[in-house]
Amino acid sequence: MKKPNIKNLNADNFGFKNLGIKSRVILLGTIPALLFAVILVGYAISNIFEVLNQSLHDRGRIIASQLAPAAEYGVISGNTQILQKIVQQVLSAEHEVKTVLVLDKKGQILALSGPEIPQDLIANIKQANTHELKRANGIIFTAPIYRSLVEIDDFSSISGSDEEQKPPSSDMEIGQVYIELSTQTLKTLRQTLVTKIVLIGLLGLLLSVIIAWRIGRNITKPIQEIAYAVNKVGEGSFAQTIIENSSGELKTLKKGFNSMSSSLKQAYDSMQDKVNDATKMLRHQAQHDDLTGLINRREFETRLERSLKSVHENNVQHVFCYLDLDQFKLVNDTSGHAAGDELLRQVSVLLANRMRDRDTLARMGGDEFGLLLENCSLTDANQITNALLKIVRDYRFIFEDKIFNVGLSIGLVVINANFESVSDIIHAADMACYSAKKAGRNQSFLFSAGDIEVTQRRNAVEAVADITDEIDDEQFMLYCQPIVPLGMHAPKQQNFDILLVPEKQHFEILIRKIGQDGRVMLPTTFIPSAERYHLMPNIDRWVIKNTFATYRQLLNKSQEKCNYVFSINLSGTSLGDKSLLGYIREQFIIYSIPPESICFEITETSAIVNLKNTINLFTALRKLGCSFSLDDFGSGMSSFMYLKNFEVDYLKIDGSFVKEMHTNRIDHAMVRSIHSVAEAMNIKTVAEFVENEAILRELKNIGVHYGQGLYLGSPMPLKQLIENFSILNT
Repeated sequence: MKKPNIKNLNADNFGFKNLGIKSRVILLGTIPALLFAVILVGYAISNIFEVLNQSLHDRGRIIASQLAPAAEYGVISGNTQILQKIVQQVLSAEHEVKTVLVLDKKGQILALSGPEIPQDLIANIKQANTHELKRANGIIFTAPIYRSLVEIDDFSSISGSDEEQKPPSSDMEIGQVYIELSTQTLKTLRQTLVTKIVLIGLLGLLLSVIIAWRIGRNITKPIQEIAYAVNKVGEGSFAQTIIENSSGELKTLKKGFNSMSSSLKQAYDSMQDKVNDATKMLRHQAQHDDLTGLINRREFETRLERSLKSVHENNVQHVFCYLDLDQFKLVNDTSGHAAGDELLRQVSVLLANRMRDRDTLARMGGDEFGLLLENCSLTDANQITNALLKIVRDYRFIFEDKIFNVGLSIGLVVINANFESVSDIIHAADMACYSAKKAGRNQSFLFSAGDIEVTQRRNAVEAVADITDEIDDEQFMLYCQPIVPLGMHAPKQQNFDILLVPEKQHFEILIRKIGQDGRVMLPTTFIPSAERYHLMPNIDRWVIKNTFATYRQLLNKSQEKCNYVFSINLSGTSLGDKSLLGYIREQFIIYSIPPESICFEITETSAIVNLKNTINLFTALRKLGCSFSLDDFGSGMSSFMYLKNFEVDYLKIDGSFVKEMHTNRIDHAMVRSIHSVAEAMNIKTVAEFVENEAILRELKNIGVHYGQGLYLGSPMPLKQLIENFSILNT
């Protein structure tokens, strides 16, 4: 048999774990009284039941034994009327008596009052030779009826005492008396007694509980006060004190708690001050720009949202200005990011000093600022923006040994009920700012939904809205335009017999975007926006991948004997991407094309801005065997100075000099000088915008090596070049 685990038989296992100290004290005072009451009640009930049972048996025996002599005469005389009268008197005198029966010696019924006793029970009583028999709802008692003999002695005993009577013999038995007593009254009496005893016990228990509760309250009240105070301290309410009205250990405990509470309150107040300071600092940091201390973009948009709501509700007018520094990138690229950060800080102070109290100046990101002029007319807004333009225009930023002139372009938007969201307002101001930059920088431009420039700007933005990291091949398609050697006869437009010449033939890879309506969009409609929103790296990689894949098709068709050179343009943003080199190497491995068949083309401006990265990229790809072309040469102010920094194979003369060189002596001289310098450096020259015979003739006279333009060949889909290649090789 498994022994119980004594360690588990503690108070917690009996449900005391969740009780308070007051309840425990009451239980400790009540449980003994309850146990004593249960024992006492059980003992009392047991004894009373025994007495009642014995009393019932005694009464039955007495009634039977007394009825037997009384019935003797009637049995002897056979007078049943007397017997019947006697038994009826007995039945009416004792309410517990159910049946009274008198039988003669032969078992004949002489008198009966009440239900007849079954003969089988009478037989059982005789057979068992007993005087009692229990039934379900009663007890049967029996007594014999004897004939009595009365002998009269004429002589008294000498001692004067009666002569001892002898007990009657069985031969003198003349009948039998049967009495059945009902036990229902006894049961009712038992239930009544139990109810009374239990009520008395419960009353006593209730009195015990009341007494225990009063005693427990006096004992536990100080402890409960301490527990309540401790609980409040645990909830964070440290200003808790307890009245020290107890004695002994409880007084010491209360005094110690009051001291502890006072110390905690002081520590909490000190900590709360620090938390409040930290919260203010975090709130300030969440709402302000770390570099300039101005409101940040998130908080600014919240305030702009409030202003837009007031326009719709109260019909007021506000003006939002989008500010963009003009020469910030130049400062960053020439003197580093530390110079750019310092410029932003100084410009922020300049602008903030001219703000009205109710105006909000914020840094939107990078070199862009937002200015919210609340309850401001357009006239006042123009005065404010003109003052800001003058301040920044007159400002000279000095960093180390360099001095920079910076400018500011501002796009203005009148916030009215026509705008439904903050993003619409910012987008409109951004387009107006872009128009200000395009118009010559260092000026302001007011947004108007009907302006042609704004519409064009919106279309350009929408054109790049669907460009993501994973470019869909159905978004773009590749074109190509031949770059023709000018030492041979120039072909007519759309004539590609040049493909038959065994010399390597050059094609510039061009990109077109497919609009949602299926129109083919020229690069000028989407490239500026793609550059502004930093989408060009994705586009450049798509061009590289698909150009390599096309060249692989040409190699497969020609059994690895294709003699084309594809020139791929790289944007300035891609030149600053340090992962581009790894991507190009990966594509060379995937498509297994000769590096000599790829020429990478960059503009002079993007090369200068990313000078270090461009040189590193040139060096690494030249080791693979790629060639390089410098596009739009001559458009910069220091083109010849920067040319010595790049080891290029081709120099593409800016088309602005070529397209009028046959009529403009200065343009002609520029083309001639660029070609002379290039030849001195052993660089091949390519003239863009060759659009007629006169330009072609002048270029040949100068000695320019290659020409590109509509007169020499229009751009065509790259797929068509593959088809022409297949036709020529069949």
